[in-house]
Amino acid sequence: MKALCTGLMVAGLVVVTGCNVSTTGGTPGGGTFKLKGPETSTTVKHGGTEVVDIKVSEDKNFKEDVTLSAAVDPDGKGVTATLDPTTVEAGDPKTSKLTIKAKDDAADGEYKITVTGKPAKGDATKVEVKVSVPKKK
Repeated sequence: MKALCTGLMVAGLVVVTGCNVSTTGGTPGGGTFKLKGPETSTTVKHGGTEVVDIKVSEDKNFKEDVTLSAAVDPDGKGVTATLDPTTVEAGDPKTSKLTIKAKDDAADGEYKITVTGKPAKGDATKVEVKVSVPKKK
């Protein structure tokens, strides 16, 4: 019983501290893809910019372009997010740069950026990027 409890605790830690990977998106033909973002929160100081990678990993049967979009929550508090490129084409390098900016007057606190990947045909998937704007000194 003790071994079972220990095993469950370790499995729980792996789930909690695992990498930041989306659920699977895919196409009617059976190909699938996932999005992967940074595993830890990204800190952006007031007036600053940080760039993180969003990776698109595809299985061998996935042959679609993936259109990416980003939404910041809460919106309108001085933090913005843009992606370059916004479309990852089949056969291209599978990384998009997510540029996160905090205006000089951005509200302190925690933000969540949801990056959505949508194939030309099939189901979309999302990954969350956590952002922290520390108190201004």
